[in-house]
Amino acid sequence: MLRTWQDVIAKWRLLPDGDGGSGAGGADSADGVDGDAPRSATDDPGPQAFRRGRSALLSGRLDDALAEFGRAAGTRAHPHDHVGLGDVALARGQVRSAVVSYRTALELAPGDRLALLGLSQARVASGDAEAAAAELEQAFGAEADPVLRYYLASTWCSAADQVRGRTGDGALAFTDERQLAVCEDAAHRILELDVADEELRRAAQRLLSEVRAGRRYRWRPEGIAVSLLVLAVSLGLTLVAIGGLSGSPPLVVAGIVTGSVLLYLIVVRFRRQTWREKPARGAGRGASGSGIGHR
Repeated sequence: MLRTWQDVIAKWRLLPDGDGGSGAGGADSADGVDGDAPRSATDDPGPQAFRRGRSALLSGRLDDALAEFGRAAGTRAHPHDHVGLGDVALARGQVRSAVVSYRTALELAPGDRLALLGLSQARVASGDAEAAAAELEQAFGAEADPVLRYYLASTWCSAADQVRGRTGDGALAFTDERQLAVCEDAAHRILELDVADEELRRAAQRLLSEVRAGRRYRWRPEGIAVSLLVLAVSLGLTLVAIGGLSGSPPLVVAGIVTGSVLLYLIVVRFRRQTWREKPARGAGRGASGSGIGHR
């Protein structure tokens, strides 16, 4: 599922508040048919229905938004009407329907930013946030627009959640080195994007702390490991000392080799990274059938 309601609606800030969708890739951007005079936006029901649908969506009135976007789409062929329909479906957890609407918008206007952002969040909702983040980086990674940077940061945050496994009690946990690497890269990228979202910044900082803690080495079980280390060092030193006192170079070498081998085996057996101590299952991919709440 999506991280927050903002991931559905934030992209609409890319359009001017009064935009009715009458000037980009829609039927109402063309001249009148059969010599008729062009219709103004105030006379055309499409832009009016679109504006009402957008207002309803941003207010969380999904039924009203669905009706108005549907009305607009029925009077013209404009990509943002279908983006609106996709957003309603996505907010309700109807990911497949959302994808159909976003792809329809892209057929009408290839490269439309709202449609691309909507499609990326549908991928997040279906549990493929890592791929969505990579696609957004390719499309908008160099952009300075704060809305686009927000989507990049939020999608990386979702990728970090989805790539990890879960413990028996449902807590997120690392299960392999790749997860640590992905989460570390995601956290650094979120902080680099410098978005005006304190929640995202705190999440990135917390994620970095978890990665560092997960890579920290510990002795387990500590008491047995320390005792064996003392015995290994003592045995090696004893053999070296006996060999030195008896003038036996082979015994000295045997003491050094024995101590080194025992130390290596003890380190391999008892010294491990913290993340390995938490039993986890699989990767925590998001469910595709869940709606989201408003933040």
